[in-house]
Amino acid sequence: MDSLIIFFKKTIKTIQEAFANLIDFLPSFNFKNKKVDYSRQQIELDKKLVFSLSKTRIPSFKQIKYIKRFLSPRELFVVRVSLFIIIICLVFLGGKFYKDHLQLVPVRGGTYVEALVGSPVHVNPLYAKVNDVDNDISSLVYSSLFKRGQNGELVKDLVDNYEISADNKVYTLTIKEDARWQSGNSLISGSSLNADDIVFTFGAIKNKQYNSPLRPSFSGVEIEKIDNEKLRFILSEPYAAFLDLLTFGILPANLWGEIAPESFELTQYQKKPIGSGPYRFDKYIVDKAGNIKEYSLSINDDYYGEKPYVNIVFKFYPSFEEAINALNNNEVDGISYLSEGLKNQIITPKSYNFNRLFMPQLTAVFLNQQGNPALADKAVRQALAYALDRNQIINEHLNGSAYLVDGPILSNSFAYYQDIKKYEYNTSKSDELLNNTDWKLVDVTSEQVQQATEALGSSDEQTMAAADKILRVGEGKWRQKKGEFLIIRLNTVDRNENKIVAESIKNFWEALGVKTELQFFSASQIQTEVLKGRNFDALFYGQALGGDPDPYAFWHSSQTGVGGFNIANFSDKETDQLLEDARLTSDTAKRQELYKKFQEIIAEQLPAIFMYSPVYIYPQSSKLKGFAVKDILLPCDRFANVQEWYLQTGKKLVW
Repeated sequence: MDSLIIFFKKTIKTIQEAFANLIDFLPSFNFKNKKVDYSRQQIELDKKLVFSLSKTRIPSFKQIKYIKRFLSPRELFVVRVSLFIIIICLVFLGGKFYKDHLQLVPVRGGTYVEALVGSPVHVNPLYAKVNDVDNDISSLVYSSLFKRGQNGELVKDLVDNYEISADNKVYTLTIKEDARWQSGNSLISGSSLNADDIVFTFGAIKNKQYNSPLRPSFSGVEIEKIDNEKLRFILSEPYAAFLDLLTFGILPANLWGEIAPESFELTQYQKKPIGSGPYRFDKYIVDKAGNIKEYSLSINDDYYGEKPYVNIVFKFYPSFEEAINALNNNEVDGISYLSEGLKNQIITPKSYNFNRLFMPQLTAVFLNQQGNPALADKAVRQALAYALDRNQIINEHLNGSAYLVDGPILSNSFAYYQDIKKYEYNTSKSDELLNNTDWKLVDVTSEQVQQATEALGSSDEQTMAAADKILRVGEGKWRQKKGEFLIIRLNTVDRNENKIVAESIKNFWEALGVKTELQFFSASQIQTEVLKGRNFDALFYGQALGGDPDPYAFWHSSQTGVGGFNIANFSDKETDQLLEDARLTSDTAKRQELYKKFQEIIAEQLPAIFMYSPVYIYPQSSKLKGFAVKDILLPCDRFANVQEWYLQTGKKLVW
């Protein structure tokens, strides 16, 4: 690069001298002057004298300045013009060389600052999955056996290669030889990451004393060390999506093995992690109350893979509104997530790239057939589904930032059944279904409401009960059967987007004559007061799916009740058998057939009304280049190609 710069400097200097000579010459040039200063004979003598004194017939640079004494004005003009043309050509060729062979390439330098909502608690792979902030940091500091690529695909991380036995019960993994722990700690500094570390981490996950939320995923799985670079997992039963489970970070055994399980949550390494990933912990800043407000990561020079270009700093905020304020004040360069409803609060949207990522998450209205007897009727559930214009909800309330979902398996999965029964918006069909099941429309007049109000003080229990029913629905046209009104309590998380959609669902259902009562809960209340005891009629809620389409956890009858993810408490023997068989085989065609039958059952029985899969919006400053992620499974997967992000560029000679 330095030699190239010197070349261009010399070229520019030569051009300047040539122009100066040309300017000196042109005013005095006269084509009519044909007189020569010396006679031809004298010139010949001078040439002989010069040749006798010179060691070479090629003139030196000092001699060239006397050339005009030997040339006629016309000859001198031709030489100077030719020289000028040569210089112009050299400049052109130099410029073309610069354009064709010098490229701007990313170089290390700069810091990307991102706002996160929440705060770090356990930056530890054993516990990080339950907190997005912990998972973000953990995924950058720790390496895992497998990880997600920029298209959401499962790719090898620490694993060099692997083999699966014919019965799909034994997975033999070979670890990369160049994986090392980051330097800086005397116990593990720069030492190799080997099978002992993986065996220790897996053992800690399975040990109930550590209370890892990952433990249930590995029931019936054992691990064996073969040598320092090789190990095997042994499954009691085949599980097609087993490799998808091996995305947890690996802990250094020499460091964590010295810490008792009961002290795991108290050690400094929970917030000052030491790993083998592309980044290493640098420092954190706390406020007066001891809360972490800023967390810095620097590039890990001991990393075995492609090293990143930028350092990363996370700043923590209690709400997305405050995170947006920080973005507007140029305190951060991006936000971990931005809902469509908050996008208009960004003052200078043209300064940011709003990355739209596909995330395997579905949002549905889960129907509790045990909690509301009316919902036990399949016709009622189907009528409610036909009554919803989901396209209108997506386009008007979500600004198109979602994909329509028709069933429990998303359309981009190999297991998706395209001809599944779909519930397109059809109010006539809804009316027909309800009328055929004796849910008739009745008028509740203002006079009836007034009479019911006056009857509240009645001593007659039947009169009081009838008055309560009238007052609960209010004036209007409502569905009634055997003296009971069709009333549904619709619960959801108290978020702006959820509230808007829930209000729209209420409007659609009440236009059908179904009284809908909205109830909003915080995220923690939803878990403790609603989901735990299935205390709802209908629940508008989102579920994060995995990379593999296996829906066992969400629809198998063993997952009903407290702690289970089968929110609708759906129970069906045929469905259970299909789900069990599908996870025991790795034959894609067979799994497709099994999941096809499963989807047909769910579409017909309709334990939930499937709404949409939201787009994950990830805003970043347009100054940051290199982001190329398209699909994610978890929010932390947005860092899938973090090694390619850059803020600064340099020049590189390319031949």
